[in-house]
Amino acid sequence: MILQMERTYFRALTAQDEAALLEIYSDKDAMQYRTSLPFETLEDVKAFLDQVEREQASGKKFRCAFVHGETHELMGTAVYTYLDAESVEIGFSIGRAFWKGGYGTEGTWGLIELIKQREPQIKRIVGIAKTANEKSVRMMERMNFTFIKQKADKSYFEYWV
Repeated sequence: MILQMERTYFRALTAQDEAALLEIYSDKDAMQYRTSLPFETLEDVKAFLDQVEREQASGKKFRCAFVHGETHELMGTAVYTYLDAESVEIGFSIGRAFWKGGYGTEGTWGLIELIKQREPQIKRIVGIAKTANEKSVRMMERMNFTFIKQKADKSYFEYWV
């Protein structure tokens, strides 16, 4: 376990997550809010897990499993990517079954805490949401992220640690 929150926790992604990742990342309606294409096969998931491993080895990005604390079901993934020496961009992919339960907020606070623990030099956290994803935009506003700009179909926010 990487970090325990109230109802959820972060842990490393594993090959045992393949079926759940396929379900989460193949949902075409949910994927409209992401920049990548939906997965179609388990081969897509395996390529994704290989990419996660390479990116983490490079030190440029950290991605982990976002898991329900009671059922231990994979809910999605959380990621942070270095923008510069003092800034990271954060992101989540949460399966539809876990929408509207406050899990995005809990996971975002958890990810901020994880960044504070693992990356004490980080001062600024950037969150980006497709503007059409009104729930994510409102969540960042409620969490006191500051709106920076809107560019094309994305809204940019920042949070100072």
